[in-house]
Amino acid sequence: MPTVTTHRDAVACALRDLERRLAQLMQALGHTATWCRVMDTEHSGDGLRQIIAAYGGIDLAMDSAVNVSPVCLGVLGVEAHVMQLVLAVNAAKEELKAVCAPLQRIRTRVPVPKQADGSTTRALPVVRVVLRMIQRSDLNLLAAYRRIPVLLDTPKRVVYTRARTRSVYRMPVAAVQALLENSDKPGAVDDRARLRLLSAHDTHLGLVRPYYENIRANVTYLNAMGGARNSQIAAELPLIFVTDSSKPWPEVAFPDTRDATNVTPRKSRTARLDSVPYLATLPVYRYVRTDMKDASVIE
Repeated sequence: MPTVTTHRDAVACALRDLERRLAQLMQALGHTATWCRVMDTEHSGDGLRQIIAAYGGIDLAMDSAVNVSPVCLGVLGVEAHVMQLVLAVNAAKEELKAVCAPLQRIRTRVPVPKQADGSTTRALPVVRVVLRMIQRSDLNLLAAYRRIPVLLDTPKRVVYTRARTRSVYRMPVAAVQALLENSDKPGAVDDRARLRLLSAHDTHLGLVRPYYENIRANVTYLNAMGGARNSQIAAELPLIFVTDSSKPWPEVAFPDTRDATNVTPRKSRTARLDSVPYLATLPVYRYVRTDMKDASVIE
């Protein structure tokens, strides 16, 4: 069975590889980027600096919010050899996620000063224990995992959109029990008891994540015959494409910042949950009806 030391070595190796490849990309961008557009930025040099900071920003600042990744809306054109560095960064991100993500779901108890309830240990995700061991507690895992969005061709047009969304995960009761198994939050014992009170009809519960601003880019390409092809991609990080001297620079339309606080959440399309959470320590709800498929429902 893998030990914490084994996990430590694997995480450290994957993180070193990501940081090395990011450094190579940052250096190349500083010398060879050919064109960029960044929201609320007039000067291309300022925009490029923002893009470099967004791609390389995988550490938490002192005032950074937890579980939040920096957002930078922009489009960047580069030469083909720079795109190879981008693809290498994305591959390193995938490797780091493959090593770290499973450790987020496993908890281990670590010593802490004696608490008011008499406990002297605390349950933490193994990945956080490992990051402490290699002195990288400041790593923003969400930012480290987030891939740089690559466009496969020079786009004709890029139009950004905003929406407030949330994810509802339909989870078996046993999976919710596993989440609570090592929790030492006040109320966790009562929550475990409440799960045991569920009837046989309550086979699944809904784990509801908070609403967040979802930024997407609608990208239009032109084919050789002049026809249009559209795609939509997540766009929290600047989009990047290989420049083509035979094609004009893309048109870019950013969202109106005046509307940022007025975006209304979309109503649930399918999931019907109770109006109040069933548990105190997790945002878990009972379903009003139980004839739904096992799936994540985006609201």
